[in-house]
Amino acid sequence: MNTMCAEETITRLCRLVKPIRDKAGRVRFNEMARIVDEVENLGRRMYLVKFQDGSTTFLFPDEIRFE
Repeated sequence: MNTMCAEETITRLCRLVKPIRDKAGRVRFNEMARIVDEVENLGRRMYLVKFQDGSTTFLFPDEIRFE
């Protein structure tokens, strides 16, 4: 279920607060990313984020800080 409108998606940014491994296997930390979508799966909120290089991955709320 998408709970964000298009205007929020354009301006909502976050920063990684702990190391994560993206889909391509790269370890990322302390990077800025744009929130693309917000979903809930099995009772847990997840954010689809897009990094400056165009790659995307899903993150949990404890892995990001909103800017």
